[in-house]
Amino acid sequence: MRKFSFKEYYNIQSSFMESYVKELWKALKNLTKLLHDNDISFTVIGGAARNQYGFLKTTEDVDIVVAKADKEKMLHLPIGYIREVSHGRGKVFFLHNPKIKIEVIYEDEISGDGKNGLKYENPKMISNYIHDTPFLPLEKLIEYKLSSGIYGNRMKDFTDIIELIRANKLDNKYAEDFREDLKNKYIELWNMARIQIDNF
Repeated sequence: MRKFSFKEYYNIQSSFMESYVKELWKALKNLTKLLHDNDISFTVIGGAARNQYGFLKTTEDVDIVVAKADKEKMLHLPIGYIREVSHGRGKVFFLHNPKIKIEVIYEDEISGDGKNGLKYENPKMISNYIHDTPFLPLEKLIEYKLSSGIYGNRMKDFTDIIELIRANKLDNKYAEDFREDLKNKYIELWNMARIQIDNF
């Protein structure tokens, strides 16, 4: 088996990521148009949002928060563009062009265990627009990742937060206005990020 040089491997990885980013943006653009054309209020969260704030890695789907008042509209989207695959619950869809899974959270659902985490807010109240697509702002993204990490045992959310702290040079006061349990976890992760930077 042929071994690739570091330069060859780097070029392959760079080419792959460039192609991935283009496909993801195409999906986001088409999804945004589809939902806006159908008067559905939403915001992008999860990995697709994380990628906009300095920590780029692949994600297998696009996660969105949709206003609870628009759930019925989600169930009647034109099947030529998107297909619902969660037996009428309106939770999972497949966008046709490009093909990608869309996972939906509705306003007022609770992150993590569904009981102790943060409640998802109305997307109209919290969206930050990037190239005409609504995204969860960095502060809110970190809050929800803290909540799902703590109460949903999603360790990868903690890894994301550490990388976002590093990429955005966030200080230990960034979570000062977060709920106490989330603030304490943020400080713990901030210290871990600080140690990694100091040891680099």
